[in-house]
Amino acid sequence: MPLNTPDLLPRLLNARTTAQTEAIMVALPIVPPEEYQWISADERSGTWQPGKLHWVPVGRDRGNGGRIKLAGEPMNPLAERLVNGMEALIELERIREVKKDPNKPMPPNPRDAVLRYFGFPRLDQIERLEDDERKVKSALADKVRKNLSITLDFEKKSKEFAVTVRDHGMGQAPEYVHRTLLSLGRTEKADKPYLIGVFGQGGSSAFSIAKYSVVIARRAPDIRKQGEGAGVGWTIVREIQPKGRRDPYYAYLAAAEDGSVPSIDPTHAEKFGQGAQFCHIAYDFGASDSSIARLMYQSLNHVLFNPVMPYELYALKDTPDPMKGSAQRLAQRVRRFGPGVALDKSFAQLPVV
Repeated sequence: MPLNTPDLLPRLLNARTTAQTEAIMVALPIVPPEEYQWISADERSGTWQPGKLHWVPVGRDRGNGGRIKLAGEPMNPLAERLVNGMEALIELERIREVKKDPNKPMPPNPRDAVLRYFGFPRLDQIERLEDDERKVKSALADKVRKNLSITLDFEKKSKEFAVTVRDHGMGQAPEYVHRTLLSLGRTEKADKPYLIGVFGQGGSSAFSIAKYSVVIARRAPDIRKQGEGAGVGWTIVREIQPKGRRDPYYAYLAAAEDGSVPSIDPTHAEKFGQGAQFCHIAYDFGASDSSIARLMYQSLNHVLFNPVMPYELYALKDTPDPMKGSAQRLAQRVRRFGPGVALDKSFAQLPVV
């Protein structure tokens, strides 16, 4: 399969199983890892073959295995991916703001940024507003959540889960994907108080829980700088286990020796729009039944207890659950039933022994 055919992007966007991903890879000009492998930062096991794709370590760090395998449990990296999506939406609005007024001060924190750019306060505070104002703010939040989603799919034949996180935020130009979305410990957030994370690593742990991860990104057209690629950058991430060594690492398909990813021409890119998509395939939840759908709803609302922005969860169904965190759900219950309502199971008094 040539790297720039019209059907490549749809196949990448729709890949949800190991078989679909490997069918894409087998048709691509990929150099096997045993023929070109990173031994150290300065040493390779072979020479770069022009016109072909090579496996390059995530973060260009041969020793990234230990750093990527940091997730304590499988939900945490997915929550990190959602936070990254929220940041992409906030940063898009900040860039647009600076284009209009370069001297406009930055928002002091993420919640102030959401209030400035999207018009609603903390999600749990919305429930405490008077009815008319609450309806207005809730409508604003509901409009925003359509720009960020997480989808759970399950393939019965292979018994594989796939998790897709999609945002319609700032995105990245193809030539910068390897420096941003595929970096480790590299961040441009430290001087931006309106963003949430700072270390630039949390979401990468999802690579270790999935067999393959398909990464796709495109820069929002209205913030694209002169000279930046207008196409779609894409790659596939997997674990590489070198023969005769005990230190596996995680690598992605690179199109050039500097580590940049392959891209799809703008003429074939409109189906994607803008933003970023991470699809983690054969994601290991440690279970294999429909209870995972309920677990995702409960766990994500718990981990993102009071997120700065809402999002949508498609858990084995075509209609989404609006995800606004447990803080909003508790505040909603208080509003409906009164401040004296018990929010938890009550227990009789017990003597302390």
